[in-house]
Amino acid sequence: MQVRELWRYPVKSMGGEKLDELTVGSLGAEGDRAYGVLDLESGTVLSAKREGRLLSASARLVSSEPVVNVKGRDYDPGPALDEVLTRWLGRDSRLVDASLAGRVSFQSPSSFEDDDSPLQSWESSEGAFFDSSPLHLVTTGDLERLARERADLSWDVRRFRPNVVVEGDVESRREWVSGQRLHLGGVEVEVLKPCQRCVMTTRAQGDQLVRELEVLRHVAAQHDSNVGVLVRITHTGVVQRRDPVRLAW
Repeated sequence: MQVRELWRYPVKSMGGEKLDELTVGSLGAEGDRAYGVLDLESGTVLSAKREGRLLSASARLVSSEPVVNVKGRDYDPGPALDEVLTRWLGRDSRLVDASLAGRVSFQSPSSFEDDDSPLQSWESSEGAFFDSSPLHLVTTGDLERLARERADLSWDVRRFRPNVVVEGDVESRREWVSGQRLHLGGVEVEVLKPCQRCVMTTRAQGDQLVRELEVLRHVAAQHDSNVGVLVRITHTGVVQRRDPVRLAW
């Protein structure tokens, strides 16, 4: 097994950047989910679970600072970006730094089939705007199996928003168990649990991916809603594309 792709998402729920190297600390990949869009009225940081339009924007880090692209134009953090976000989303919005925000709340419709269903809330970690785990892995085996089962659907890796894509003849749900440790180049992680999928996998992403509710319907029916695994960091370090992936035990 080896590392095939590395991804970082500087702003929660926006498109991210594919990299050749990630520095991984105790809070996950450096700069990952380091910023979010705060809805001032509700006091929550917006997730594409609730506000799917976020996925049509993107962000990258330049000299450790985010550059946000909205409708084809780049913006640095500041009043101009906040004004654009407010107009675009139709709600008073601000880009906020997770390292300064403490714990915040996220919201999601209770039914992935209905964006107008009652909202459910949960709390973030501190220091980064993760839902439940600082790092997320999928394998090419996961995606290939899904594509064999439903070749009529789009199983683009961007639907699953992993940090690490592992290439090899392995399916994470079947072969990686909770408590197992993996070496990813110079990083060691411990598998926490399978990654339970949500409405994010069904969302449109600009002109690149259309909305497909059948993606999550299939995953729920055939795989208990799980694709990939969530992990915690047990040894920080650097992971690069093509680094070997080895079982620690």
